[in-house]
Amino acid sequence: MNLRTATSIAGTALVGVLAATKTTVTHAQEDYEPLGVDGSGTTNPSKCFWHIMAKLHEQIKVPTRFSYRAVGSGTGIKEFLGKDIKTSMAADATEEDTFLAYNDFGAGDIPISAEDKAKWNSADPAVDFVQLPFVLSAVTFFHSIPGVPTGDGGLNMTACLLAKVFNADITTWDDPEIMDINPGLNVVKDYPIYVGRRVLGSSSTYSITHYLHAQCPQTDENPDGWPLDKKSKKIEWHPSTHECDGSSLMTACLDNNPGAIGYIDAAHGHESGLTEIRLKNGDGRFLTSKDAGIPGIQAAAASLDDVPDSADGDFSNVQFYNMPGPSTWPISLVSYVYIRKDLSFIKNPARRSLVKAFATALFDDDYIGLCDRYGHIPVPTKLREISLAGIDMVDPDADASNAWVFEKDTMPGWGQGDNMISKRRKNFGLYEADRLADDVQPLVEDIRELKLELASMKSQVSLSSAANVFEPGFMLGLGALVGTLVLSF
Repeated sequence: MNLRTATSIAGTALVGVLAATKTTVTHAQEDYEPLGVDGSGTTNPSKCFWHIMAKLHEQIKVPTRFSYRAVGSGTGIKEFLGKDIKTSMAADATEEDTFLAYNDFGAGDIPISAEDKAKWNSADPAVDFVQLPFVLSAVTFFHSIPGVPTGDGGLNMTACLLAKVFNADITTWDDPEIMDINPGLNVVKDYPIYVGRRVLGSSSTYSITHYLHAQCPQTDENPDGWPLDKKSKKIEWHPSTHECDGSSLMTACLDNNPGAIGYIDAAHGHESGLTEIRLKNGDGRFLTSKDAGIPGIQAAAASLDDVPDSADGDFSNVQFYNMPGPSTWPISLVSYVYIRKDLSFIKNPARRSLVKAFATALFDDDYIGLCDRYGHIPVPTKLREISLAGIDMVDPDADASNAWVFEKDTMPGWGQGDNMISKRRKNFGLYEADRLADDVQPLVEDIRELKLELASMKSQVSLSSAANVFEPGFMLGLGALVGTLVLSF
């Protein structure tokens, strides 16, 4: 069995508990009150949450409904804490701190600030909570310069160049500073840079601004570096930049505007077929997040000196940006789940226990392993142990009959209990979706390669147009490629 199985949730007296509460086995003919777990927050691990929730739904016999609202880390924290909540839905309504929970759990790729933690911990009544780091992932920059590939031969950028681009000190792709580290870059003269950026509180904004300052801080010797006061999840951007809020809109900004640059979590960008920029890491090497791979993302979290000893401690200084190592990815971020220690605001005790069971699943290989395909990597052992101890701090205020048990090995009779989460129980729809996802992935890669070839040909058209030169064979090849793309879809 994995850690946090039947023993960890129900205790060593599992059989005694189930025997004392025979209703967990004999409710088969009765009506059930549907149970729900509702969360909100960061978009980055949203697919991971949805997949795990779907898996739990298929493994539980009684009616359940899991939901996760992907609204960004900032909103997730506000709804978890009850912070800056409008007094009405009117656009001009005032905001206030209610200290009420608007979700069963929050999630974010940034820790809750030390100021907010202190304010909520000292409220009357006090709001105590745990922050559970559960996965690592990569944030990166993408571009849409036609004809420029990802990986080898792709676009190189340093933090100092990116700072100048996002501050509009560099506005064209043929700027001498860009060309200096990209001598093979082939673009038309004065090719404009379309800069896309997030609007609302965003963990990706938080991550890239911390990276820019870590590698290229603004100093007296480097006045064009990234300023300290622009390290945040929400900042004042240069007015020439374009609002592309949310992962989907950022993808659209890059797809619909040749010569664009933007930032997004790496998994989402790769899934959408975007072209990644090769970033300079802490050792001065240019690489993509794919070049770094899982080891490079994990290497960023090798030093845990700033991690608190307990899940109810202060995580606000935990960050993994521009860390050393030849293959270390420079923008690795941690995703957290936030849960209140006191769950009494949830009326149903079985539902309170289900929140705790859901949190436990995030550290079980059978569930968190589903998230590999979305670019999410389980946290290092030390962080995992802190999180598991943090789950023990959550008090569902429910008797043992409401505890949820994971059936890893077949338990005749007991496996049919109402509060049993059984891996033996499956749903054909989810099974088929998983199978099809594996089959479709190679086709997605093929289409992505065809799109890159088409972009390269479009670039050649632009350059030939500028020179008033068109090769007949080239135009035939372009037509054939377009036809291939149409058939691929």
